[in-house]
Formats: sequence, structure tokens, C-alpha cells
Amino acid sequence: MKLYYFDAAGRAEAIRLMLFHAGVKFEDVRFQREEWIKQKPTFELQQLPVLEDHGKRMCQSYAIMEYLGAKFGYLPKKYCALYKVIFAMNTAEDVFIKAYLALAPTSPLDAEGKKATLEKLLAVDGPIFLGALEKKLKENCTQDFFVGKKYTIADFYMLGFYANILNNPEWKAALYERIKTKYPILFAYAEKRMKDFNPYYKKCQTKLYYFDMPGRAEMIRVMLRHMGMPFEDIKIKQEDWPKEKPSDKFELQQLPVVICEPCGVKLCQTDAIMHRIGARYGYLPMNKPEKLYNVLWWCTTWKDVMEGCARFFAPIPAEKKKTMRADFFEKTIPVIFQAMENRMKLAKSADFLVGSKYTIADFYFIGVWRGFVTSPMFTEFAGVISKYPLLGAYYAKHSKL
Repeated sequence: MKLYYFDAAGRAEAIRLMLFHAGVKFEDVRFQREEWIKQKPTFELQQLPVLEDHGKRMCQSYAIMEYLGAKFGYLPKKYCALYKVIFAMNTAEDVFIKAYLALAPTSPLDAEGKKATLEKLLAVDGPIFLGALEKKLKENCTQDFFVGKKYTIADFYMLGFYANILNNPEWKAALYERIKTKYPILFAYAEKRMKDFNPYYKKCQTKLYYFDMPGRAEMIRVMLRHMGMPFEDIKIKQEDWPKEKPSDKFELQQLPVVICEPCGVKLCQTDAIMHRIGARYGYLPMNKPEKLYNVLWWCTTWKDVMEGCARFFAPIPAEKKKTMRADFFEKTIPVIFQAMENRMKLAKSADFLVGSKYTIADFYFIGVWRGFVTSPMFTEFAGVISKYPLLGAYYAKHSKL
């Protein structure tokens, strides 16, 4: 079997969980958005998810779930139980759609529309639909499953929705605590059932390889911590690097590198890593060109600072290095920092560099500041920072990330 979807939980997660629970081996084909544009015309309704079983492609997530449910024993045959299963799925879908419109980076709504939809979801739609699901779950004899005493497609759908809440920072911030406090039976059910899928979610472990310093990896660490993704921070000693360098793990024989095991995804080049993870988890406004430009302005400008500092580790004659260093801190850095300070004065929010939420620009700022600006190897920054109060205040506010 093959399951085609984007590199996200979304509507495919319920199908993934059902296939995993059924013990079915399947190829989890995940398209990047730009790749999907090329592939789109080859799919029946030009939308995802799509399941391929014995060469036959099936679309529409509901139809796929009922097909697999009937095939693997997750679809009740008694009409009363079947009604309850479809009722639960439809009701959860009502919440899912509104959450997508209010919170997803790919939502067609503008900022005002997303805000209004979220307010209505929390104040009106949530109490109606989530309240109904809470009631139905309470009425079941065990409260361990939505219908009866074993898994049905309703459970996979509910847990797929819950996985979206856990995996997307905006969804989690808006919905997790609310469900926990207002719908305790639903919350307890989801937390308990998700433990059944620990092997599924633990099968892919994220490892970040870098040296024992902040450096070029710090913005990646900050982003992974903010999104709540567990990762192993593997710090290679400088003296061990010549032996490690030729390893197949390090494609370009340089660091940082992010590896997901055992699925085999290997990511290198700091910018490329930040783009890949940032785009997937909503930290890069891919569908908003002006915002995207502003985000990348910050990233590349901080990269100029980072690259400028890194030059002084090159084998350059001492006198030339001294002159280059003086020029960098006395001429280049004031121009860069003043441009940044000017941008911060024009920013809509003192909390974020672009827009009203975290982007990779914020993580670059924190990472480079921590790795280079406050490094004892570059004491010249100390005489510069005090001249740019907005930059200093911003880092102080976010320094715990």
C-alpha cells in the first residue's frame, strides 16, 4: 500500500494510525508543496490524501477510512453502532475544519477572518461539537473507545485530529489546555489512547549533530525546542571531528546535520534545514510573499553577521586579520545593527520580528545573538550592543527560548 499526502499530519494522520494499528506495512509518500504542484494533475480529484492498494488509487479521506475499516475490522456491522461511529467522525470533522480555517498556515482566510473563526470556535462551535463528543464518550460503557470496547474508525479519526493539535504549535496553543480543562473525559481518552501509538511516533527519532557550542546550530535548537519536538543534541568534540567527518551521515562533511532515524531523512545546510522544518510547522509564511521577504531579510542579514564572525577563524595572516576584524566591527556591524534597529521600530509587534507570531527570523535572531554576539570570542560586540536598545531588549525578552 501507498499513502500519498503532504509532509504533515492533516487529514492523513487518522489513516496512518489505522494502518499502523492494523499492522499493515505501507509507503508513507509525503509531498512538499512545490512537488505537489507538479504531481497534482495526475491524481483523480487533484487533492490528497490518496491511498493506493494493489495498484488502485482511492481518494476522499472518509471513503478511504471506511474502506480500510471494513477491510481490517474497524467498521461495525450493527446499524446502531455504525451510526455512532459516523456521528463521532462527522462531529469531529466539524471542529477539524474550523480549526484548520482558524489556525493553519494554508488557510484561505486572512488574519481578520482567522481571528473571527477562532473566536467563534472557542466560544460557540467548540462547546456545541466538543461538548457533544464528550457526552457520547461518557455514555459509552468503558470510555476507553468511542463505540463499544475496541477500536473503530471513529477512534482513529479522533486521534488523528488530536495529533494535529499536538504537532502544530498554533493548534496546541489554542486548543490543548481548553480541551484539558473543559472536556476532561475527552482529554483523558485521547491521552490514554495516544500511548498505544508511542511506537509509531517514536519510530522516527530526530538527532542534531554539531560541535559543543551554540554556533550555526543554535537557531535549529531554538526552533525544535519551541515546537516541542524531542531531539537528541549530539555534540561532537573538535578533536573527534576529523574521524567522524568522512561518515555517510555527513553528506557535505560539515555540520550542522539533522538526521531522522530510522526513516533515513538527512538534512544539512543551516538555511535549508530551517526552511524545511519552518515550512512544515508554520514558521515560514510561504503563501505570503511580502512577509516571506521580510522573514528572509532578517535571516540573511543575521547570516551576514555569522559569516563575518566565522571569517576570523580562517588561516589569514595576523596583521590582515586584525585589519579585517577592526573594519568589520567598526564599519560593517554598525550599518547592519542600525538597519535592524530601524526595522524593529517599524514592526507591528515588539514580540516578533515579522507579523504576530514566531517565524524562523526570530530563531535566527536568538541563535546568532547567543552563538556569536554574546560569545567571549567576539568581545567587540560589547561596545556596540548598548547603542541599539531595541535589539538588546528583544533578545532579553526571548533569551530563555
